[in-house]
Amino acid sequence: MNGIERFRGEIERVFEEASRELAELPAELRELGRALLLRSHPLRNGGGTNAISFLLPYWLQEEAGAPTELCRHLAVGNLYAMLHFFILDDAMDGGTGRFPSGKRKSMALGQMLHVYFRRRYGRYFPLDSPLWTYERDYMEQWASAMSREGSAPADPRDFRQLAGKAAPVKLCAAGLLIGAGQEERIADMETAVDLALAVLQLSDDWTDWREDLDEPNRNAFLTLVREVLAGAAEGPLDERLVKRAIYRRRCLGRLADIAAGYGDRLRRIEGVPIHLAEFQLAVEQGLREEARKIDETVDELASGGGLSQILSNSINK
Repeated sequence: MNGIERFRGEIERVFEEASRELAELPAELRELGRALLLRSHPLRNGGGTNAISFLLPYWLQEEAGAPTELCRHLAVGNLYAMLHFFILDDAMDGGTGRFPSGKRKSMALGQMLHVYFRRRYGRYFPLDSPLWTYERDYMEQWASAMSREGSAPADPRDFRQLAGKAAPVKLCAAGLLIGAGQEERIADMETAVDLALAVLQLSDDWTDWREDLDEPNRNAFLTLVREVLAGAAEGPLDERLVKRAIYRRRCLGRLADIAAGYGDRLRRIEGVPIHLAEFQLAVEQGLREEARKIDETVDELASGGGLSQILSNSINK
C-alpha cells in the first residue's frame, strides 16, 4: 500500500523504539518478543493491512493538530496492543501457530505487552483522563465480539459487528481528539474507523474462507455465500459449493459492493482523515480487482466452451 511507503521513516522509528523497549523484557521472553515484532514489520515481511493499528495516530495527526512525538508514542503503544491481541486471539483459537514457544510463554509475553502499552499511553493520559472510559468501552466491544464469534453467522452488512474484534484500535483516535479539546468529534471518528475496519475484515474473510470452512459462522464472506446459494445447497458448506458461488454467482463482486458501500458512508463523514479514506479504498479496490479477474476468467472460459469443464473439475471432485 502507498501509505506504507509514505510513512516509511516513522514506521522504522516505531519498530526501532519497540525493539529497544522489548529488550527490557524478562530474559525468557525476549527472543519471542523480538520474533513477533519482526513478523509484524510491514517493511520486512510485506503485507501491511494490519498497519492501521500503528499508522492511525499519524493519519489523525493533522486533524488533531498533534505533535509527531505524541503520535509516535501512541503508535508504539498501539503496536504493543496489536501484538497483545494477536496472542489472545491465537490462544482463544486453541492453537499455537504463531507462537511455537507454546501458549504459556506467549500468554506471559502478552501480559508484558499490555504493561508496555499502558506505560506508553500513561505518559500523556493520567488515570483520571476520560480516555480510560473510552478504553473500557472499546474493550467491552472487543469482548462482546469475541464471545459472540461463531454463535451466529457473521453479518457482512453489520459494520459494527465486523469491526468489533479490532475496537481497541480506536483508542488512539479518542486520545488525540481529547488532547486537542475535540472530544465531541470522537463519535464520528469512531464510526469512520469502524467502517474502515469492517472493510478490512471483509477482505480478511475473503482471504481466509478455506481456513474457516469448519467454522463458517465466523466468516462474513461465507455468510454471503450461503445467501447466494439459498435453495441450491443443502448441508454444510464445502470448497466445491463456495467455488460455485464464486464462479457461477459472482459472490466476490457482491462482497466488493458491500465494501464500497461502507466506503461511501465513510467519505460522507465530516472531517475524515484522507489517509484513513485512502486505506479503506485500497482494501476495497483489492477486492474489486480480484473480482474483476475472476469475472474475466469466467467470461473467457464461457466464450470458449471451457467453463463447464473447469466448474465440473472444481465442483464435482
